[in-house]
Amino acid sequence: MKNQFKKFISSTVDYHNFKGALEIASELNCGIEISRFGRLKDIEDLFDVTKKEYKAALRDFEGEVTLHGFFSNLNVAAKDPLIREVSEKRYYQSLELACEFNAKTVVFHTCFNNLLKHKEYRQLYFRSNIEFFHEFIPYFEKEGIIATIENVHEPDWELIRSIVATINSPNLKATIDIGHCNLHSDYPISEWIKNYGIMLHHMHFHNNYKDEDSHSSLLKGSLDIEPIIKTLNEMQLSPQITFEIFDKDELFESVKYFDDIADKLRQG
Repeated sequence: MKNQFKKFISSTVDYHNFKGALEIASELNCGIEISRFGRLKDIEDLFDVTKKEYKAALRDFEGEVTLHGFFSNLNVAAKDPLIREVSEKRYYQSLELACEFNAKTVVFHTCFNNLLKHKEYRQLYFRSNIEFFHEFIPYFEKEGIIATIENVHEPDWELIRSIVATINSPNLKATIDIGHCNLHSDYPISEWIKNYGIMLHHMHFHNNYKDEDSHSSLLKGSLDIEPIIKTLNEMQLSPQITFEIFDKDELFESVKYFDDIADKLRQG
């Protein structure tokens, strides 16, 4: 079976210039993933104003839209009720934005801290996420939007896969961020893909040399991209692909590089 990937670029390629990011997406014939909505320090006062500005900018955009949910300093599994309260508020605001912008996918982080090497911490984190997503995902089901959980510091797929499997909803799936895998996991991307299987809905593509989360070109890092695309083809998976690359020139070369590999594998 031949695979075609829906491609998106992250709005972070033109940081805090959303119209500029939309122009780049259109030039590349890609959709847009809205990331780092507005300026976080002003979000309480300017949420509605910024929402209107983004919606106006999207009016003439012909591509599809995805949304990266709020994530900075958030933790829906926090013990502190005030931290949990603001975290849940930002997650629900992310859903509100998705509805407003007609985004059919929203990406969330778990904010899991892999430096805490305690079995009890991992178990509590899992239970707390289950409690939250059990209440949260029905809203996505109602709106026909898919929520996905992205790996950041997770060393493997177990936590996210267990959350998705336990909630057991077609509206909760997984995102693989290959750059984060390269930094924080000893497993090849192919193993992440195989362990998620049909849970995999979305991927973030960028590269690094395992030293920092640089969000570099696919050609600047220690990850080999071709085996990743080959594994997706072999498993007949067609996740959405977002190029989460911060430099414009590196973004353009990465989209071309990805397309060249995908075309070569399809022809082969």
